[in-house]
Amino acid sequence: MKLNVGDVLFESMSKNIGSIIKIFDHPDGKLIKIRWRMEGHLPHDTEHSYKKVLRCVRNGDYELTPKFPTNSETK
Repeated sequence: MKLNVGDVLFESMSKNIGSIIKIFDHPDGKLIKIRWRMEGHLPHDTEHSYKKVLRCVRNGDYELTPKFPTNSETK
């Protein structure tokens, strides 16, 4: 499984919906920046390690919806 920019995450405990807006390298490993949107609140960004987010998806803490490529991206 691979995480990509544009993928959407849903955290069922807090009902937060987040989208991956940036994946970048760091000396300690890859980091992911997620923009979380909560109903009735302003969006906020958090940074997590790639491994942690991937582990949360595999454990079922986050539900992953992959970004679907557009026609221009598939050519």
